[in-house]
Amino acid sequence: MSDGGGPSTLALRTGAVRSWAVRYGRRAAGLLRRTPFPRPTARGWTVLGSGIALVGGGLVATTSIAVSAGLLLLVLLLLGVVMALVVAAPLRATRATARAVVQVGEVYRERITLRGTSLPIGPRTTLLVREQLEDAFASVSDAETYALVGPHEPPAVLDVEALAMHRGRTLVGPVTIRVEDPFGLLRIDRPVVPAEEVVVVPASTTLTAIDTGALAGAVSADEGRVGQGGSADDSELRPYRQGDPIRRVHWAQSARRGELHVRQTTQAQPPEAVIAIDVRRESYQALGRDDLAELSDLGGDAAFEHAVVVAASVARALSARTSRVVLVSADATGASRHTGDAGSLTDVLVGLADVRVRSDARPVTEVLPEVRGRDVHGMTAVVTGRCTAEQAAELVTATSGSSRGILATIVPPDPVVRGILDRAGWRTLVVPVAGAQNPGSTR
Repeated sequence: MSDGGGPSTLALRTGAVRSWAVRYGRRAAGLLRRTPFPRPTARGWTVLGSGIALVGGGLVATTSIAVSAGLLLLVLLLLGVVMALVVAAPLRATRATARAVVQVGEVYRERITLRGTSLPIGPRTTLLVREQLEDAFASVSDAETYALVGPHEPPAVLDVEALAMHRGRTLVGPVTIRVEDPFGLLRIDRPVVPAEEVVVVPASTTLTAIDTGALAGAVSADEGRVGQGGSADDSELRPYRQGDPIRRVHWAQSARRGELHVRQTTQAQPPEAVIAIDVRRESYQALGRDDLAELSDLGGDAAFEHAVVVAASVARALSARTSRVVLVSADATGASRHTGDAGSLTDVLVGLADVRVRSDARPVTEVLPEVRGRDVHGMTAVVTGRCTAEQAAELVTATSGSSRGILATIVPPDPVVRGILDRAGWRTLVVPVAGAQNPGSTR
C-alpha cells in the first residue's frame, strides 16, 4: 500500500494501459472506417460457396468430415479478411508535385510515396499502387507499380510523368492501392491520396518578327501618349476614371473645366493591357474551307482553340512590355475577369484555360467598356476568328478612350476592316494556324 492514501502503483499502471489501449483503439477504429471491407475474388467466392455447401451438406447428412472441411474453408476466408485489413488499414501515402499549373505540351511530374505499418511486427506483402489520370493527360511513364510494404521496409516510391494534351482544369488521382490476402481469396481497393486539381494552360504559337513588331509598335505608341502636346498643366491632367485614387484629383483644374481631372505623371510608364477574347461561336463558324482548311469544322471548336493559343501568345508577348495584363471574356451572365499581376501571367493563363466557346455569349464590344472604365487605362488586344466591318466600327467606338489597340485574328480581315482600324490607330495581327491555305499578314 502507498503512504498518505495516494493512488497505488498498480492503479497508475492500469490507468496508463487503459489510456494506451483507448488511444490506439481509436486510431485503429479510424483506420478501419476509412478502409473498405474486403471483397471476395473469383477464388474467394468459390471457397465461400464450397464452405457453405460442405457445412450444409454435412449437417443434413450428419457427416462430421464434411462439416469440418466446410468450417476450415470458412475460417480460411475469415483469416484472409483479417490479414487484408491488417495490411491495408495502416497504409499511408503522399503526393509531391512541383506545380499545379502546366502548359499544353509540357510534362507533368509527381512522386507518390507509400509507407506501411510502423509497428515492429506485421505481415509483408506486395500490393498494386495506381494513380488515376484523366483524358487531359497522356501517360509517359507507367502510372502503376507493385510495391513491397511491411515492417522495416523502406517507403515505396512511384514516379508519374504525363504529357498535358488539352487545356482546362482536370483531376489527378485518387491514388489507390490494391491489397490481396496471401491466399488470393479477398481484395481491398483503398484510396490513399485524394484527387487534386491541375490546371492545363494553353501553349503558345510562334510569333514572327513582324508580329512582334506590331506588338512593340502599339505599346510604344501607348507609352508615348503621356506628356505629349499642350501646356505643363494639360500634360499632367486627364479626365477622372472610376477607380482613380481621390488624392490624385486636381480640384482647381476640375472646377475650372467643369469635370473631375486627375494628375497624370509625365514620366512614361509601362501601360496596362486588356486582352479580350471573343467566345461567340458564330465568330468561328463563319470560317470557310478556303480560309482555314484544317479549321472548317461546323461547330467552330477547333478554330476557337487556335484563337485561345493566339490569345496566350499575345499575353506572353505583352507581359514583357506592360505593367499588368487583364483578360476579359463574356459569359452568359456578364464579364468574367482574370487579372494578372506585374511580371506574372498565371491568372491570365488560368483564365484562358477556363474559357469556352458558347452560342449565347455577349459581344466583346459590350464587355470591354465595363472593364476599361473600371480599372484599365492602357492598350487593348482583341482576339477573334473573323471581324466584319460593322464589328470593327463598334470595336473602335467601344474603345475610343484607349490610345492604341491590336486586333488579332486567325484569318486575314477584309481591306475595309483594315482601313477602319488603321484610321483609329489600331494594329492588325494575323496568326493563322500552321498549314492554312492563306498565310495572312500583319500590319
